[in-house]
Amino acid sequence: MATTGKTNAVAAWAATALVGAILCILIPGSGAVGMFPEVEITLANDGQSSVWFMCQLTHKGDSLYELPANSTYRFSFTHMAFPMRWCYLYIHPGSHGFFWAYTVRSRCTKCFWSIDRHPSLYRNDIGRWERQKLFMPPSFNISNFLVAAT
Repeated sequence: MATTGKTNAVAAWAATALVGAILCILIPGSGAVGMFPEVEITLANDGQSSVWFMCQLTHKGDSLYELPANSTYRFSFTHMAFPMRWCYLYIHPGSHGFFWAYTVRSRCTKCFWSIDRHPSLYRNDIGRWERQKLFMPPSFNISNFLVAAT
C-alpha cells in the first residue's frame, strides 16, 4: 500500500509539472523564453536564379513556392521536446531534395541556410559553416506538390 501512495504522489507531481510547463508556453511574458527558446530558420537564395521550396509545419508546407534570387524566407517555432524541421528544395532538375533545416543537434536559435546552384547547403551560426547534402526519400513524388509552381 505504501508503494501505491508513492506512485500516486509521483504521478500527481508529474501532472502538475506538465500543466505548469504548458501554462508557461501559453501565458505571454511568463519567463518561458529560456525554457522553450524561439528558433528562427532563414533560407537565403544566394544563387543566380529562383529555387522552389516548401518547409514542414509552416504556411508554405503544402506545395512548392518560389524563392527568387537574392531573397530570403524566414519561419520560426518554439523549441519544445525534440523538434525536427525539414525543407524541400528544387534548385534545378539535377539538384532537388530534402534537408534538415533544424534538429536538436543544430544547437542554433538563428539558423541561416545559404542556397546556391550546387546540391549542397551551408548553415552558418556563430561563424561556423556546415555543409549538408540534399536527400530524397524513395516514396516521394514531386508531382504531388507542384500546385503553387504552376
